[in-house]
Amino acid sequence: MGIQKKLKTGLKVLNEKGFSGLMRLVRHKLFPSATTDENQLIFDALHELIPVGVMLDVGAHHGFSLEPFAKAGWEVFSFEPDPKNRAKLLENSSQYPNVHIDCHAVSNEITEDASFYTSEESDGISGLSAFLPSHKSTATVAITTLEIFCDEMSVTKIDYLKFDTEGFDYMVLQGLPWAKVAPGTILCEFEDAKTLPLGYSYKILADYLVEKGYRLIVSEWKPIVKYGEQHTWRGYFTYPHNLESEKAWGNLIATKDEKLYQRLVEKTKAG
Repeated sequence: MGIQKKLKTGLKVLNEKGFSGLMRLVRHKLFPSATTDENQLIFDALHELIPVGVMLDVGAHHGFSLEPFAKAGWEVFSFEPDPKNRAKLLENSSQYPNVHIDCHAVSNEITEDASFYTSEESDGISGLSAFLPSHKSTATVAITTLEIFCDEMSVTKIDYLKFDTEGFDYMVLQGLPWAKVAPGTILCEFEDAKTLPLGYSYKILADYLVEKGYRLIVSEWKPIVKYGEQHTWRGYFTYPHNLESEKAWGNLIATKDEKLYQRLVEKTKAG
């Protein structure tokens, strides 16, 4: 029965998340210390304090990050400009009437016809920047800001803002209506290889959040060997933190809630 259950789980993951998702599951089971799920960590910690809230997911991909929040009854506003990824997102979230899907890309300015780039290396690295030789312009998208979106949708509270925009994370933050709606908790990505050509670094992104009153935990991953394959996680660290390698990448967990911050430090054993 144990083997049958594992095979059933594996087939379900393969069907829902593809081969790369299955490999992530296998790697996690074989080497649990070599990987982590920052979004799930945040959900577990937040759900203890806020049973139901408002989530914004910018760069929602196929919807795996928003799913636990949607299941818990949160109001979820998601953005996915990639037509192929958005089709999968619509399919995966069709059972949740509390999930709202927007086709805009998000940055700090409004544009009606921005070039959008995709790569055959991975469906997870599409975006507004062509940072790999394999990137090709395959669509034209409209860009909005979170300030405009919040005004149009009358969003007055953001309990959790997650975004992964393949280099435009700093611009997403700049487009927030900080004086009116400051997110309680934020998860965003850093990777200097993508962002230095766009004018900012890991430290600039992190310090911007600190200046806004957030305390940070850095989830550092070792340099990417190949996109589309499983990457190797290094560990959690409290900010300020010097990365092990200039080619490292990862995610910033930011919160203004001291109780949540301490809970996250305990869960991550961040040093």
